[in-house]
Amino acid sequence: MSNTAPDSGSGPDEPEPVGRSEMPAWQPNIAPLPESTTLERTTAAGRQIRSRQGLLKRVPFWGRLVVPAVLVAGLIAGAVLGLAARPAVSSTKEYAALSGELTGKIKDAETTISQLRSAGSDKDAQIKTLQSAADGVKTLEQQLAEKEKALAGKEADLASREQKFSEAQKQVAANQIKNGLHVVGGDVQPGVYTTAGPDGTNSVGCYYAWMTSTGSDADIKDNNIVRGVATVTLVNGEVFESSSCQPWSKIG
Repeated sequence: MSNTAPDSGSGPDEPEPVGRSEMPAWQPNIAPLPESTTLERTTAAGRQIRSRQGLLKRVPFWGRLVVPAVLVAGLIAGAVLGLAARPAVSSTKEYAALSGELTGKIKDAETTISQLRSAGSDKDAQIKTLQSAADGVKTLEQQLAEKEKALAGKEADLASREQKFSEAQKQVAANQIKNGLHVVGGDVQPGVYTTAGPDGTNSVGCYYAWMTSTGSDADIKDNNIVRGVATVTLVNGEVFESSSCQPWSKIG
């Protein structure tokens, strides 16, 4: 193989490797690795074809796998070493500040919960007190209803007694003669009446008389004054007068 210039029928021109004489003066005097190798071959038609083989194509297949793996392993090892070199999160100021803030919020929350529980307990106590008061009121209402019922019974009994007493009074009044002028058979009944004597309104005693009429000009048929018990018999049509005497009660 010879490194001759390509003719017009060759493939696309590629740059020739730069010689040592063309390198910048400031670079170190180190021979560069060959970037590629020029290969020539003749086709079946007799045409020459020249190509270049890069450096990577000359590296074995296993080498192409090992190099990237080594690079990746180096990156991972660097990351691990970096993480290992970093201080623990719990020892940083930010962690301490955040921990303190969270602790404060937790304490505030616990205080609020305690207050709510205390308020709930107070509410429960108030509810129990109100319930007890309501039960007491209910008991008092029942007792009041029973007392009202008993009182109604007593009132009914009293009314009955008052009615009986009134009837007795009427009966007594019908069988009594008080001081005044009375017509027998009209406002008083005929019969036998008795009195206990003077009522103490004067010093003379109990005065009673039979009159001829109820007028102011009536005459006295008979009269009497007593200082003790007296008994009279009255008949229809007579006019009987009593003065300063205790009530006359009918005894017959």
